[in-house]
Amino acid sequence: MATLVIGGARSGKSRFAQSLGANALGPICLATAHASDAEMAARIARHRLDRADYWRTIEEPLHIADAAKRYHSDCDFLLLDCLTVWLSNPCWEHRDKEERG
Repeated sequence: MATLVIGGARSGKSRFAQSLGANALGPICLATAHASDAEMAARIARHRLDRADYWRTIEEPLHIADAAKRYHSDCDFLLLDCLTVWLSNPCWEHRDKEERG
């Protein structure tokens, strides 16, 4: 079963999604964020602290399908956090490339 949790920025989506996996055996958080600045580093640290110690965190900012395939059999709950950040990551990766016209 797949569940999509949506909502505004900083509305508690991650906390709610984590609560859905609270009773899972070996849950995995597939995290798409990377610490591009101090604010994002603080947000990442806060999210890590919000998860119980039994959560495993896999950091994958770009190739989420490959990571999901690789780790899905290792857990009974996989949280992908966050699609919005994941969608912005290619822009970040290519920020210094010249525009072609």
